[in-house]
Amino acid sequence: MSSATINDFLQAITSSDTSKDELKNIYSSLVDFFNITSSNKEIKVFLTNDIYDSDSKLSIIKDIVGDSDSSMNFFKTVLDFEILDDLISSHDFFLKKLRKILDRVKIEVFVSSIDDDKKNSIMNELSDIWGSNLEVNFNVDPDIIGGIVLQVEDKFYDGSIKGKIEKFNNI
Repeated sequence: MSSATINDFLQAITSSDTSKDELKNIYSSLVDFFNITSSNKEIKVFLTNDIYDSDSKLSIIKDIVGDSDSSMNFFKTVLDFEILDDLISSHDFFLKKLRKILDRVKIEVFVSSIDDDKKNSIMNELSDIWGSNLEVNFNVDPDIIGGIVLQVEDKFYDGSIKGKIEKFNNI
């Protein structure tokens, strides 16, 4: 599927009578769905194989995402248009666009170590900068000597000691 078709589909579901709460629910279901389909090859093959009927696929999808009406209607539409395989293959793009509509920011945090106090401190700083509608994942990277590296959507911010040393060495 081309980006234009994904954009058209996204615009269709967001310009309809779908409320922000329903979109949040769809987003959450999609995150769960994409996590499963990217980690479980058998489920992905089953869902993208034309041999299996839509009802069987919907049953599996319901087991993954739950029985929310808005999410199940979304997936029924995806199956009706026969674009499930395309949706799976372009999931990063689709989620990014949906986050933008929901004013949500995805941030990957990389640090040398983490505890609850450090998490809370980082979350407070991130909220001051990007607001409270954040999707934050913390990652421990032993290569980071100190400091922090952030990936905010598609942008990287390297505030680590290692990054500063590498920058200094390149001068």
